[in-house]
Amino acid sequence: MFRLFTIILFVSFWSSTLYAAEGGGSQLMDFIWKVVNVVVLAAIIYKFAKKPVAAFLGSSAESAKKVLDDARKAEVKITADLSEMRSKISGLEKETLEMVESAKKDAKDAKARIVKEGKLEIQRMKQQASFALKQEQRKAEDDLRRWIADESVKLAEGTLKKEMNQNEQKKLVKNFVDQLNQSEGAT
Repeated sequence: MFRLFTIILFVSFWSSTLYAAEGGGSQLMDFIWKVVNVVVLAAIIYKFAKKPVAAFLGSSAESAKKVLDDARKAEVKITADLSEMRSKISGLEKETLEMVESAKKDAKDAKARIVKEGKLEIQRMKQQASFALKQEQRKAEDDLRRWIADESVKLAEGTLKKEMNQNEQKKLVKNFVDQLNQSEGAT
């Protein structure tokens, strides 16, 4: 088939070249030959370019279809990812609100605990101060008693020294000796 077509093509080109070389011919014949040449050229191009062009267009269509399918899959995946991210964001917002509420509650509890501990510490400090004050008061009272006793003894000594003279001392010694003698005689 290809050989026959090639032969027909060769003969048509040869004959048109010979016809044009004779110098004769009408414009109608020139037009017919031009049309035949165009048809033959189109047939040749169709014959040889059919498979590569079809393959190119087919592969182009397949690649376009594949790109379109990939784009649709990507769109579905992106939509799913977007909805997943939205749900995660809403979950995070809820979690954040819960954390804020928990922190507020913890802060309130910590405040109450700190206030309670502060009150207990104040009470303990008051008790310590009261105890220290009582200790200091007792110490001062003891020091005052000692001082009063020491001063009383000093006053008594002074008074006794003034009142006691030699005769009084002799009388006291004599009375003491008599008492000793009586106690020895009683035993």
